[in-house]
Amino acid sequence: MVKKILLSLLALAIIVAGVFLLMHFNSRKVAEDKIDHYISDYGIPQKEIESEEYPMFNSLSAPTGFTKAVFVKNENNKSNYYIFHYDPSNKKITFSGVIDGNEVSINDKLIKK
Repeated sequence: MVKKILLSLLALAIIVAGVFLLMHFNSRKVAEDKIDHYISDYGIPQKEIESEEYPMFNSLSAPTGFTKAVFVKNENNKSNYYIFHYDPSNKKITFSGVIDGNEVSINDKLIKK
């Protein structure tokens, strides 16, 4: 009897964990699609993108949502990068970047370069 209860609890835990993982991966896919659409609208050419980082899970200290970092080479051969953060609660994307070693917002003159 005890074995049946333990097996039932174990099966329930596995099912619950599976459901939460499926929900996370679905939310992650939606966020990545929205971020990629925003990046293409923003105008970063695909040929200038050196690499992208899209972590599977954010750290506990990170804000709620999903973050994608896009690394781009510039003419001085320095690596610039842009950070796009998708917040699922308000369905908005925020932007920040590091250009020539300076952290900038979307309205900064370095972004326009």
